[in-house]
Amino acid sequence: MGIGASIRRELWIVLALGAFGLARLLPTADGLTPVGQAVLGAAAAGTILWVTEAIPLGLTALVVMALLGLSPGLRLPDVASGFAGEVTFFLIGSIAIGAAVESSGLAGRAARFLSRSARNSPFRLYVQMIAGFPVLALLMPSAITRNAVLIPAYRDALDAMGIGPEQRAGRAVMLGLGILNPLASSALLTGGTTSITAATLLGGFSWLGWFALMAVPYYALLCCGAVLVRILVGRFEAAHPSAAPAAAASREPYSQAEKKTLIVLAITAGLWFTDRMHHLSPAVPALLGAALLMLPRIGVISWRTFETRLSWGLILTVGSSLSLAALMTTTGAAAWLGQLLVGRLSGLAAVPIALLIGLIVAVVVVHLAITNLAACVALLLPINATIASSAGLSPVVAGLATLMAVDAIILYPVQTASNLMAYETGYFGRADVLKLGLGMLAATIMVAVLVLPYWALLGVPLTLP
Repeated sequence: MGIGASIRRELWIVLALGAFGLARLLPTADGLTPVGQAVLGAAAAGTILWVTEAIPLGLTALVVMALLGLSPGLRLPDVASGFAGEVTFFLIGSIAIGAAVESSGLAGRAARFLSRSARNSPFRLYVQMIAGFPVLALLMPSAITRNAVLIPAYRDALDAMGIGPEQRAGRAVMLGLGILNPLASSALLTGGTTSITAATLLGGFSWLGWFALMAVPYYALLCCGAVLVRILVGRFEAAHPSAAPAAAASREPYSQAEKKTLIVLAITAGLWFTDRMHHLSPAVPALLGAALLMLPRIGVISWRTFETRLSWGLILTVGSSLSLAALMTTTGAAAWLGQLLVGRLSGLAAVPIALLIGLIVAVVVVHLAITNLAACVALLLPINATIASSAGLSPVVAGLATLMAVDAIILYPVQTASNLMAYETGYFGRADVLKLGLGMLAATIMVAVLVLPYWALLGVPLTLP
């Protein structure tokens, strides 16, 4: 690291800690409590450090937890609440399942199939991956689960083609898995907590009603994102010539480890699909599958192997960001920030399209501080819907646009767990995430405007009658 880069990192650290210090020392702002202002300062510090990566992501998570612990009135159970959430344990279970898929040989088998079906072309591999996201979302609704299975398979497929982490095709595939893959989930009502949260807040939808409204904009965003990724990374490299013969070796009989892994995957998926019957948290089947895959005699990987695959930086980052999001909500800091930014848009009421665009941009800014997607939707959707109603706009349209902005526009790696999983593979950097996020901001605005006539045909016009 050069001296200049080292100084910049130190300046970012000073700026982050200074933001928290100011929040603690300055008089409490109107509408905020002292603890809310302190939590807002910790959020500002964490956002600066996570965006700039002045220190490792996991270390930033520890800093955020320490700053929250220094906030008045907060105790350790409050600060560590995110680590008890189902997302953290769902992630742990998914990582274990992904490790088993890789260790058992299923990832390699899938990689050989992918390479053969793509005819050893990285570009075809990328196109087939994008086209497969909507179908896979029906089979595996959770983007985290899909990434736990797909990331090892596509990494092996890229390796088989001779494509390394430093090459453009690898960057494109992993960016697609991290940022575009989750878009296929939210087109489905059962695709994740964000879509369910939004649908509930907007008054409830049937599965088909939600799909009719959201499939068009989300699949349009998926296609726009795929084109943006291709433009961002540039022309793909060709596969290495020596990789071609390896594609034919995928018809070997399934090994015992592969069969065991497939059975556990089927059991886990069956529990996910029947959650309306047993009402288990999605984390429970994930943890059950992980335990089965590591049990002696039954499993295919050892606990020690799992320990080597589990990234503590990933777990700390997700847990601390969930704690931060929860405290931003419970202390009123998130509502204050949302009202501060979104409330200033009422002057655009005379131009409905301009107000809708302003709401999308405000969501992006607030989402920088609130990394939990469902929490961000739960906070901002009612605010945006209220402002839209007072301006004569449909609160449903404002709510759906809010959801699209939260899902599609990711400006730094920590904002979603599924993207963080792909980011940790080392195929792309934070600059790639930022550039793609800005491109997706433009795409989201364009899609939100162009989809308005379609929504009007379905009985959801932009303006109230």
